[in-house]
Amino acid sequence: MSIPILSFENLDLSYELTHVLKNISLRIDSAEHCVILGANGSGKSSLIKLITSELYPSYKQEPFHREILGRERWAITELRQHIGVVTNDLHSRFAYERENLSGFETVLSGFFGTLGLFDHLEVKVEYLEGAVNAMKRLGIEHLRDKPLSQMSTGELRKCIVARALVHPVRAILLDEPTVGLDIKAQIDFIEMMRFLGAGGTTVILVTHHIEEIYEEISKVVLLKEGRIIAQGSKEAVLNSANLSETFGIDLELIRIGNRYRLIS
Repeated sequence: MSIPILSFENLDLSYELTHVLKNISLRIDSAEHCVILGANGSGKSSLIKLITSELYPSYKQEPFHREILGRERWAITELRQHIGVVTNDLHSRFAYERENLSGFETVLSGFFGTLGLFDHLEVKVEYLEGAVNAMKRLGIEHLRDKPLSQMSTGELRKCIVARALVHPVRAILLDEPTVGLDIKAQIDFIEMMRFLGAGGTTVILVTHHIEEIYEEISKVVLLKEGRIIAQGSKEAVLNSANLSETFGIDLELIRIGNRYRLIS
């Protein structure tokens, strides 16, 4: 049996005296594509930081356990070589702070974990090859020389995904990945997620948009007020009652083919 992407048991996370996550138990296996759904303020951002090792769980008397890829502790830079992370904050920083970078420079910076390239960095031949291959994998070679300032939101988002893929990652974590994208770009991005999953990369999607859930996602986790209130297969968890509780409003889940939408 392969090592799970993550294995959490009974984790708490507190900022000073405020509990933001409570009794989190979650396992995501390799190739088990997962969506974590929750309203704004439900604890999604804090859970992301636990997954990416930006934060570690708070100490408690009761037994608790946290492993990422079979290890309890990681240096963030090392973990990024195994789990790629794409967030809106990272997108915004490239868009507003490094808008003169080219698509290729943006992707290449993934080897260094920096916002672009700097004179003191040693760019090895294998890094250049890795950046080219990551862009080819996503079909964005045409963005190689295009400045970020001239890219659409969707084009920049794909460059940031390619940046995460310069390493042979086992999983990629996507935080609200279609925010700011128009309808066509949303569809293109969802197809790209499906493509990554089909290629063996485990996709962990964190969102409050039910429309982003695509056919290959098999596990659903519902987060509310810092607690997981339901988790399991898509068929067992994704229903009107559970989603109404998750978002605190009466909702009806409608399935059209393999896609979902909510009405209130």
